[in-house]
Amino acid sequence: MQTQSPDQQPRRQRRQLTQLRQRSQRRARTAMVALTAAGLTATGMLAAGSATAAVPTFPNNVVVFPDRDFVSIEGYAEHVGNTATVEVTRPGIGVVGSAKSVVSGTDVAFEINHPGGVCWGADTTHKVTPDIKAGDVVSITFPDGTKDETTVADTNVSKDMTLNGSTITVEGRVGAGVNTAQMEQRIINPDMGDTAIGRRDVRALPGPLVPSDKGGYSSSLEFPTADTFLATYVFDDPAVAEVAAAADLGERAMSWQQEDADGNRQGLTIAEYGELGGPGMGGCPAGPSEQAAPAAGTAAVVYSTDRTSMKVNWTPATAQPGAAAVTGYSVLGMYSTSTAGQQGVVGMRTDAAATSTTLTGLDPARTYTVEVRSIAGARMSEALTITDATAPDTGGVTPPSDTTAPTLALSPAPAADTVTTASSVDVTGDGQNYYTTDGSPVISGGLPSDTAQLVTGPIAITEAITLKVAAFDQAGNFSLVEGQYAPEAASTAPPAAPAGLAATAGQGSVTLRWDAGDASVTGYQVSVYNADGAALAANVQQPAETTARTQTVSGLTSGTAYQFSVKAKTAAGGFGAESAKVTATPTAVTDRITIGTARFKAGDEFRITGTGSQVGTTVTVYTSKADGTIGTAIPGANAAVVAAAPPGIGDYSIRLRNGSVPATNPGRIFVKSSGGGVAGPFTVTNR
Repeated sequence: MQTQSPDQQPRRQRRQLTQLRQRSQRRARTAMVALTAAGLTATGMLAAGSATAAVPTFPNNVVVFPDRDFVSIEGYAEHVGNTATVEVTRPGIGVVGSAKSVVSGTDVAFEINHPGGVCWGADTTHKVTPDIKAGDVVSITFPDGTKDETTVADTNVSKDMTLNGSTITVEGRVGAGVNTAQMEQRIINPDMGDTAIGRRDVRALPGPLVPSDKGGYSSSLEFPTADTFLATYVFDDPAVAEVAAAADLGERAMSWQQEDADGNRQGLTIAEYGELGGPGMGGCPAGPSEQAAPAAGTAAVVYSTDRTSMKVNWTPATAQPGAAAVTGYSVLGMYSTSTAGQQGVVGMRTDAAATSTTLTGLDPARTYTVEVRSIAGARMSEALTITDATAPDTGGVTPPSDTTAPTLALSPAPAADTVTTASSVDVTGDGQNYYTTDGSPVISGGLPSDTAQLVTGPIAITEAITLKVAAFDQAGNFSLVEGQYAPEAASTAPPAAPAGLAATAGQGSVTLRWDAGDASVTGYQVSVYNADGAALAANVQQPAETTARTQTVSGLTSGTAYQFSVKAKTAAGGFGAESAKVTATPTAVTDRITIGTARFKAGDEFRITGTGSQVGTTVTVYTSKADGTIGTAIPGANAAVVAAAPPGIGDYSIRLRNGSVPATNPGRIFVKSSGGGVAGPFTVTNR
């Protein structure tokens, strides 16, 4: 048999109306013959109609996108105008989702959980977006008893594609019930249309490496083990390989239950790596055990003056008991297109710590509705729709400029040349208000700056600050007020001694932690004593003052006991009393470890770098407990210390990607070496 090129794909062509009519007539004749031969009664006819359904026959199809909980019903022109019922049935459980819709008579009869389609639960009692899984059966039933179904295939891409020169490889898993001869793997990236590929995707079919008919690459799809697949793409031009590898959420695994004589794929499952489940559009019901949408009340949208970008703010969701932790947010600006019922989208995904983002590339003449959703792992919540994000519909014409600035006032108002004292500042006006207190700009590029915070109530004044407040209206105009503020006269009494001082011994060092003081505390001082609590020799250097609530004291003698205390100070009262002393004995210096960087991006990457003094040792990353001690090892977060300049110093780099990334930012971490070195706690930053 001749090997088929990945581009020699069956073309989806609708048969003529006569062919549809002939097929319907054949079905009717077959059913009548069966009924006559069996001598069935009317009751028997109803029983036959409820029997197990078949895989759809071309040009009809039930296409399932399990990662997005999205179903596309294709064809069924013979049922145009009929209301169809679609159900998701899980073996051993029953129906877990359903919806009804009217067949359009076009190539796509209707869609469920996709913009322009209907929601799960439409005109049914199952008001929930099902978490569609492998093995689920998605069926479509018509009033005349006609029923077809697709069983969701158990195959998917399992990790990010890998680029090596001009070669890309994509790995995935294959369940026991999947026919590997009826599979395909694709990489989707519209940017490839501007390269020698000349199309938005590249494809790999089962078999060895075969050149594409259209040129530009060769591909293969192989099965190294019974439950894995490996797609390989070799591009003629390494630059084109880089374009393909830059695809965001572009890897797909496709499987179908049947293939007819014309090569049409029936009962199709399309698994989209990295896509999120949950409600696919505003107003659709949440899924089982999903996190709630971001909270309403303080959500806001601000347009730039030219209306080509907008700043979106929201309040984090209140955690749902029993649901996975929020790992980020999805922010979409949606607008109507010329296609009836369809919507265009501009969007951004953030990490879990974000409460704002900026959407760019907007069309000034369009009306946008903004939706913000919580992301928990691979699931999305219902949408928080920010209604004031829309602008008057101008019929495609850029609206005239509105140059009237919004009103803005602070109370107490800032003095012109002196510092104003207050415990808090109230902000009033008719716009959306943002502020900064660290002297950084509150406006950047006509929008709230990255450091600007949304005003949600009185702004507390706990220290001397430069307060900058900006009010924005929906036309992009803004007003700005700034001034110097300081808290009202504070007590001159010294602060109380810090509580909760704890010590962890390290190699020639001791790490100390303590509880926070009140809001007036501006710094801490650690003191070191000998084992009897007496002061050390005058030439022994004491630790420097710090604003943190943890400090590592280095340069200590291994095997020698030391005592430690800490005291706090305020700007008005100076240092207060020392805490109770704690004792710790540094261990011998065998291996020194440092943490240079630790960065986290939800669902994408967790990376830690640093140095070690013993080349060849293995470093492992651990969480930090609430009390600042070492917690549990983070799965997969380890690496060897390798040689690096200067001589005698080693460095390491640990990188977890995608499914290996922890569900949430660990917050603070420790790194331990197999040579005995320990570093931490170290704060992980979001990127």
